[in-house]
Amino acid sequence: MPDPNGESEPNGESETPPKPSRRVWGFRLASIVVALLPFIAAELYLRATARVDSADLTVDPIFDTDTQTPLFVRSEDGNRMMIPDSRLNFFRPASFAASKPDAVRRVFVLGGSTVQGRPYETETAFSTWTQLRLASFDRSHHYEVVNCGGVSYASYRIAIILEEVLSYAPDAIVIYTGHNEYLEERSYDTIASSAAPLQKLAQRSHLVRTIRDRIRYRETPRQDLTPDLRTRLDLVDGMQRYVRDEAWRAGVVDHFHHTLDRMIRSCQARNVPLVLCLPTSDLLRTAPFKVMEADLDEHNSKAFRLQWSTAQNPDLADKDRIQACEACLRIDPQHAGAHFLVGQLFWKLKQTNKAREHLIAARDHDVCPLRATTPILNAIQSLADQHELDLIRCDDLMDQIDGDGRRLPDGIPDPKRFVDHLHPTIAGHQEIARAVSDQLMAIFQIQADESAQAEYESRAAEHLSSLDESYFLRGKQRLEGLLNWATGRAGKYEIEDTASPAKRTSE
Repeated sequence: MPDPNGESEPNGESETPPKPSRRVWGFRLASIVVALLPFIAAELYLRATARVDSADLTVDPIFDTDTQTPLFVRSEDGNRMMIPDSRLNFFRPASFAASKPDAVRRVFVLGGSTVQGRPYETETAFSTWTQLRLASFDRSHHYEVVNCGGVSYASYRIAIILEEVLSYAPDAIVIYTGHNEYLEERSYDTIASSAAPLQKLAQRSHLVRTIRDRIRYRETPRQDLTPDLRTRLDLVDGMQRYVRDEAWRAGVVDHFHHTLDRMIRSCQARNVPLVLCLPTSDLLRTAPFKVMEADLDEHNSKAFRLQWSTAQNPDLADKDRIQACEACLRIDPQHAGAHFLVGQLFWKLKQTNKAREHLIAARDHDVCPLRATTPILNAIQSLADQHELDLIRCDDLMDQIDGDGRRLPDGIPDPKRFVDHLHPTIAGHQEIARAVSDQLMAIFQIQADESAQAEYESRAAEHLSSLDESYFLRGKQRLEGLLNWATGRAGKYEIEDTASPAKRTSE
């Protein structure tokens, strides 16, 4: 029946509410835009006025860097800046004029032991060959290529040195880093992994970064960064401290990305050209330094060990050993030992693509990662792309022949280009120097010249012949010590904290 008021009685069926009109939608959209305007304006303002604070590189989200001292001090006569004797346990001697002459072009090369030229010294490092080549191609300037390579120095320590040398009137900076990120003890409660898309978007926001940094730097207690660097492998139980800990490794990568991004921005803010290198290492000859089986149940553990015993039997056919390795990896996909063994077997059978995949996985899943892993390398590549840097691919420089010795890159660096797991040979350093000096010559607008190249080759040969036998003997002795250290046989420090790395990370 009709309602006396003229309204119909409900018939038990719900009526569809009317759709909002275009005017309503327009009002809602306008309200959202108005609400977002202050944030958009703040973001645009920060992007337009973005500058790197002169003290920014000395403030780390993880470490308290107050105890760090300058790398260079004035000489007694005040005419030169030099690395003091107190720092020569990690660095080699280097100096430059305190007052920069007009005709000088000054380049600082920053990084770890590869930059220093280990197991040899700076005399055969790529910084020296770079200086010789620049001097051969440009006689109108005097070149100072200053080697600031610190043994075991990771990016967060290199950033502090970069902040210092940016005040010494550099004409360019060269950075080769990434191998030492997993060496020192620290936890990552103060920095979060950014795997989610919204987190990645937030990372690119200047407004979010500014707010986050303010909170982090003012309220988060940071860990001490001791001036006397001690790696895990310097400790008596150093190798035991390395365990499977994916959360910690993700924190390492995020910290590295954050630090390298700040270093790039600092160079750009000061208008100092930056040459960035993608580090490389041996894959084929270097076995993982530590292999751990996953935490498996009894059934899978027994099955894994049975297959692993088969895979390691050299008397069996390669095909059977490969099948056993693949069975192991189905049970434990991150077993670095199985990846390395099957990678070598595929290499032996000239199945390069499969060999490369597993050799890279062996490096990445090494429980004691002493070589830059794929996430570290990807961070360098992505930052180079983001900041439009012409990245020097040292992996390509070291990959010039295939397994048959043909001049054909196969994605696996030539093992003969390395003296150990990651340090290039002297010839390898010369290859890196060629690429670095080419990029610097482009920056300095120096024209290539065949006669200049011939002069460089003559100077390089003369310099190499000037090094006596003791120089190379010392290099061989250091190499032996380095191999002992890398395999956990050089630990010499006892410390009170005996908690496992996994426990320390969660505290």
